[in-house]
Amino acid sequence: MERIFNKLNCTDDDKITLAEYQLEGNAKNWWRASKDAVFPEGTAKTWDGFVKAFNGKYNSDCARDRKMTEFMQLNQNNLSVDQYEAKFSELSRFAPRLVENKEDKAKRFLNGLRTDIRRQLVPLNLKDYSEIYEQAQLIEHELMKDGSGTMARSQY
Repeated sequence: MERIFNKLNCTDDDKITLAEYQLEGNAKNWWRASKDAVFPEGTAKTWDGFVKAFNGKYNSDCARDRKMTEFMQLNQNNLSVDQYEAKFSELSRFAPRLVENKEDKAKRFLNGLRTDIRRQLVPLNLKDYSEIYEQAQLIEHELMKDGSGTMARSQY
């Protein structure tokens, strides 16, 4: 949303209005109940104030720590390679220091793959995340074709 706001040269009021419009479910209910406390009558509504309140509710240190732990413990288990990669990408933003080095990111991804896939990748000594992901997809496809992938998955 920030990129859109910058492109459109939105005012703080515009930003808050557009953000309110995007809120759904619990977030929408939270904002309805909280906006008067965040911006008491007579107080200027600022985008920074909205962001600070929103992050305090939905991006607390505790929540970020939980996501980082989830990333550190992430393994493919019964997920497909594509599902594992999507979860890996989603959670990696909570642990940027663990994936800022390309080789560390590739190793972390490799180490989380199921054993039957990882065993075939290790001898290739790949260091590139994209290559590991692509090869893992190919290996998974072959395992599923010959039926050994089904058995390996049932172990998890």
